Amino acid sequence: MSEAVLGLSVSRSEPAQPRLEPVQRIGNEAHGRIVLRGLLAIATLTPPQAALLVTDVIDQLELVRGRDGYPILRDQAVTVSDRGQLAIDRTGSVASWHEVDDAVAGLLRNIATNCRDRALADRLDESIDRTTDLADLARRVRGAVAPELDPSTVGRTRCQLAELVSATRGRTLADDRVVTDRANSQGPPAPAAGSSLAPKGWSPPLGNPWHRKRRRLSRRRGVLGLMTILLLAGAVWAAPGAWSELRRGWDTVLHPVNPSEQNHISPVSPPPPAPDADQENSPTAQGTAEAGPVRTGLPGHAGPITRVTATFANGECSTGQPCTMRVDVHVDPAANVASVTWHVSVYDRCSGAVHPGNDVTMPVPPGGQQVYGITSVVLPRAPALAVAGLTSAPAAAASEPAFVPAENATC
Repeated sequence: MSEAVLGLSVSRSEPAQPRLEPVQRIGNEAHGRIVLRGLLAIATLTPPQAALLVTDVIDQLELVRGRDGYPILRDQAVTVSDRGQLAIDRTGSVASWHEVDDAVAGLLRNIATNCRDRALADRLDESIDRTTDLADLARRVRGAVAPELDPSTVGRTRCQLAELVSATRGRTLADDRVVTDRANSQGPPAPAAGSSLAPKGWSPPLGNPWHRKRRRLSRRRGVLGLMTILLLAGAVWAAPGAWSELRRGWDTVLHPVNPSEQNHISPVSPPPPAPDADQENSPTAQGTAEAGPVRTGLPGHAGPITRVTATFANGECSTGQPCTMRVDVHVDPAANVASVTWHVSVYDRCSGAVHPGNDVTMPVPPGGQQVYGITSVVLPRAPALAVAGLTSAPAAAASEPAFVPAENATC
């Protein structure tokens, strides 16, 4: 009992962290939103980004709790807008905190686990384990993420989250785009109603579509009728010959007239000649040829670039279809690289043709060890392809090729 009282007194003595931004409700009217789970599956957050999303969760829970009760958290209800703000849609509510505390803790741990800094996840996990209600959770969580939040850089962190949302949705933000509040924007003016010479209340007569459909011959019936006519014509044309062959064979088997005649029915066509052993083993006879290797002409690491990887962002790609690729570039943090420029090239392993993509430039945060980007390329129609990521600045390096459909594909 004394330990419980002592723990309660310590939790109340912790100073409350001030809010960095005014809390506002993000409703269904916000456009360009994606589910938080989908963003975390592709993007890797920085500590300030993860801390800002954790703070948004607490703010939205407090706001919804003050109006509608504790919300029921589902995967589709927690989203991030194209302004970098986290929102919780109200799909249901409960009155007791113990019915949603596990879901809230799991949501906060998922955000912290996706962060590059393990220390933030440890601090957040330690603060969650000792909470008793929403007020206690809000006080402890804000204290755990406070070292990662700087009031002077909150706006820039919001812009970075907005860029992650746009990149995940397959769009590219312009360099001069600023996340602005469009809540007070006005819609386009309604078109003016034009004058009419028709009397008020008059409407044009509508024909009965039932009789029109009955008189119109559908395309499916026309195709079936044409196929039936062709089949009947073919049967009529082949019937006399088939009947003559059948009668001659029947008479030959049961009622032979000339004993010198061969008492068997000749085959319709002679069997094909057996191929030689050399022809069976040749690639031409099998109809397959081994696809050629992929030569990018660049090393796997060069200069401050330590490693380059290219993977499929959506799991797999098919020839002749758009393909979304994720390129990760690892750099030496001691080199203080400002930005990295890379592009994606598609290699035809049968013809040897190379299809380079457009250059993409990504900034490297100070002391950063890795940057990544997502881009889409259209794969040509070929039986064996490979996709690789190549950097051009600050050094030239290439990733291992990703094969479509597989490494052992044939031409």
